[in-house]
Amino acid sequence: MHQHENFFYSHGKLLLTGEYFILCGACGLALPTIKGQSLTILRHNLSSVLHWKSYDEINQLWFEVIFKLPSLEIFYETEKRTAMRLRDLLLKSKKLQKSFLHNSLGIYVKTKLEFPRNWGLGSSSTLIHNIAKWAQIDPYMLLGNNFPGSGYDIACVTISKPIIYKLHNKKPHIIPIDFNPPFKNQLFFLHLNKKQNTYDGIQFFLSQKNISSQSIESISSITQKITFCKTLEEFEELLLKHEMIISKILNIPTIKETYFPDYLGLVKSLGAWGGDFVLISYREGMRNYFSKKGFHTLISFDQMIF
Repeated sequence: MHQHENFFYSHGKLLLTGEYFILCGACGLALPTIKGQSLTILRHNLSSVLHWKSYDEINQLWFEVIFKLPSLEIFYETEKRTAMRLRDLLLKSKKLQKSFLHNSLGIYVKTKLEFPRNWGLGSSSTLIHNIAKWAQIDPYMLLGNNFPGSGYDIACVTISKPIIYKLHNKKPHIIPIDFNPPFKNQLFFLHLNKKQNTYDGIQFFLSQKNISSQSIESISSITQKITFCKTLEEFEELLLKHEMIISKILNIPTIKETYFPDYLGLVKSLGAWGGDFVLISYREGMRNYFSKKGFHTLISFDQMIF
């Protein structure tokens, strides 16, 4: 009975520079990841429900919901909060695109993540982008007030290429760039085994009163310079400066000071401070050093970045 199969796919993302400063108008450098999320749609005429199943990277079903069509009333769900958020996205899509989910034939949707949900590579942004493609609407309109943040993740997901991202009068400005440092074989991503709540991080950052235009300028200038680095030393120096600026404003020690004070290479937070992945530069005995401290997920630049 299945017909009209539709398939949508989006890459994940990592934010290399800019962090919360993007909200204040600084430039940030964002990189798309190889792994992402897909959304497959099958229409079947049996009943007027939308049956949604979400699978993780090991093919385990982690979320399921059945909506009645066309009202999108929740008939069954395995997790209420996720179901409500999804319902909001679908209702908003319907508002923006009148023909979306208009005929009430039964629909079966399957989403599949290629990375663990706690990796922070954008399970939300890839989903929003896929739904927007399906509904044929602007992903930024869908992002709207549903999620706090700068929208860089949607930009990164949309373009599938490294970008310099800046908000000007609350509008995203995106410059696709080539980011292919000659020393990239010495860059690695280490997972910190915990997911950071981006929303809390953003609220905390915005409550800080000491964000000077000078520090916003410095972050932007680091972002620009990073893309031209020829040596690892220069790259490490810039990113260390970046960490210090943010550490000072948040009044929180850097990740390196907290967990890895004796590591000789770079340790740079990515995105929300204190969560998900950090960028590491190679030093002899690196894998051993981190696994002794209980961190075993170390991924090379080429395995991670699209």
